[in-house]
Amino acid sequence: MSLLNPVPSAELGTKYTHYGWFLGLVPVYLADVDSDAPVVVERNWVPEWYSWAVEALFGLFCWAASLVIPNFEPMFSMLVTGEIKQ
Repeated sequence: MSLLNPVPSAELGTKYTHYGWFLGLVPVYLADVDSDAPVVVERNWVPEWYSWAVEALFGLFCWAASLVIPNFEPMFSMLVTGEIKQ
């Protein structure tokens, strides 16, 4: 979604019910937070390439950590900071 393709305001509070942070660096909207795979999109003013860059750096970190620690299990850090109110 992001800067060039923003989330419609009609979907905020209905489809996307929460907001938070991805890896503490990318502000996001979240849907289906109670599921095993929540839907995550960048907030409206964040460029999409920024989340790709942060995810790529995290992937590089996980790759390097798995070389040093063979049983390393990466987990995506998603911080839910609040519920979107209508």
